[in-house]
Amino acid sequence: TLARPNIFPWLDVVAKTADYTITEADNNTLFTNRGASGAVVLTLPTTAKKGLRYGLHVVAGQNLKFTSGTADTMISFNDAAADSVGFETASELIGGHLEVIGDGTSWIVIPSVFGLGLTAQTVTTAT
Repeated sequence: TLARPNIFPWLDVVAKTADYTITEADNNTLFTNRGASGAVVLTLPTTAKKGLRYGLHVVAGQNLKFTSGTADTMISFNDAAADSVGFETASELIGGHLEVIGDGTSWIVIPSVFGLGLTAQTVTTAT
């Protein structure tokens, strides 16, 4: 049995105002950029170990993204070999949310963005 199952709610919510390298010990943590005055990059562990789960939620109107610790290991919309994913489009930042889950080989990206009517947020993916 899992000691820390990968189900909502998050085990911790942590604000980052500067770049940060995520560790396995951060499993089931939701990261925000509350208080950030500039872009924040969260670097994932080099191995997408099965069951690792991290989230990000934009609180400050600044860019916030995950980048893979190993190139080409993120699976995002229309990209099976992405290097980073996050929110970087001005006026579409606050409230942006996504999760990544390790499957043993890659980081599976699960976006959760607002899309009501004409309001939408752009998830930026880089390869």
